[in-house]
Amino acid sequence: MDQFILALFSRADKLKTSTFFHLLKGKRTSAVMSYAFFMDLLPFLGSQPDLSLKEFETVITSLEKEGLIDKNDSASYVITRKGRSELRQELQTYLLQVDYFNFGRSDENCFRLLTYFIQQVSTGKKSLRPLETSPLFTRPVDQLLRREKVNSKILYEEIYQLFNHLSQEAGDFLAQQFSGSDVVAKTAYQILPQPFQKTPWNRLYQASCFHPLLKEVKNAQRNTLCYQLLKGLLQQNYNNSMLYTRRLLLKGMSIPDVARIRNLKVGTISDHIVEWSLYEKKFPFDRFISESSERKLAVLTATEDLYTMRYSTINEKISIDFLEFRLYQIKQKRGC
Repeated sequence: MDQFILALFSRADKLKTSTFFHLLKGKRTSAVMSYAFFMDLLPFLGSQPDLSLKEFETVITSLEKEGLIDKNDSASYVITRKGRSELRQELQTYLLQVDYFNFGRSDENCFRLLTYFIQQVSTGKKSLRPLETSPLFTRPVDQLLRREKVNSKILYEEIYQLFNHLSQEAGDFLAQQFSGSDVVAKTAYQILPQPFQKTPWNRLYQASCFHPLLKEVKNAQRNTLCYQLLKGLLQQNYNNSMLYTRRLLLKGMSIPDVARIRNLKVGTISDHIVEWSLYEKKFPFDRFISESSERKLAVLTATEDLYTMRYSTINEKISIDFLEFRLYQIKQKRGC
C-alpha cells in the first residue's frame, strides 16, 4: 500500500489527506470528484473501497517518518525528493491504465459476465459445468443469445479486434482466464506476475488489464456483442439521478425548472451538472457558462492561479455563480 499511496502523491503538487482518503474510498460528492479531477487522480476514485482510515493514517505516518512525504500545511502533504527516488518505476506504468471512475463499480462483474458469455458460446451444445449460475450473469447471456445471431466465429473475431487495442501482456493475462470446450481457464491468482501478488497491486494489475478492454467496448458501443452484453453493468458506474437531470436539461429545461420538477435543491442539480461534465468529454460548457462570466474569468486567470483561489475570494472580485466558476475550472483543465 505504501508504494501505491506514494505513487499517487507523485502525481500532484500536494494532497489534502482527508479528501485523498475519501477519494480512494470512492466518495462521489461533487467536491471530492472535482478535487480528484484537478489533482489528476480521477481514475483512482474508489480504487480502495476497503481501505480503513486507520490503515490509511498508518501509511501516511510511515511515509512521513521515512522522509518520503513532508507536511506542506496543517492538512496537506507533498512528496519529497527522497520519495520520488524510492518510487518503483516498474509498477508506475500500470497505474496509467486504470480507470475506476468509469469502470470501478462494475468491473469485476463485467469480467465474470464476459468470461461466462465466452464459455457458453465456445462450448455450444457440449455439456460443461457453467462458470456462473446467478441470474445476474445467466439472464443477460440468454437474452443476447436469443436476440442476436451469435457463434464462436463471430465472437472470436470481435474479441480479436478488441484485443488488438490492448498490450500483449494485458491480452495474454485476460485470455488465459477464458474457458471453452477444450480450454480450462486459469484464475487471476495463478497468473499474476510476482511483483503484483500482494494487495493492493493484485487488484490494480487486473484493473490495468481489464479497464482498457472495457474502454474499447464502451467506445465501440452498439457495434459489438460485448457492449450489448455489458451495457447494463457499465451503466452502474453512473449516478442515475445525475443521468435523469442530464436528460431533462438536454430537453431544454432550465436549472430551476429541473429542480422544481424533481423536487430537489438547485445546489443538488448543480452538483449533477458538475458530475456530468466530468464524465462527458463533449460536455456543453457554453450552455452553462455565460459569455460575460467567461470574459471575467479569463481576465482574472491571466494574473491569478485559478486552482488555488477560493470561490469566496473570486466572488468578491467578480460576482459569479459557483457553478459557472467550477465548470470554467474544469473546462480550462481539460483544455477545451
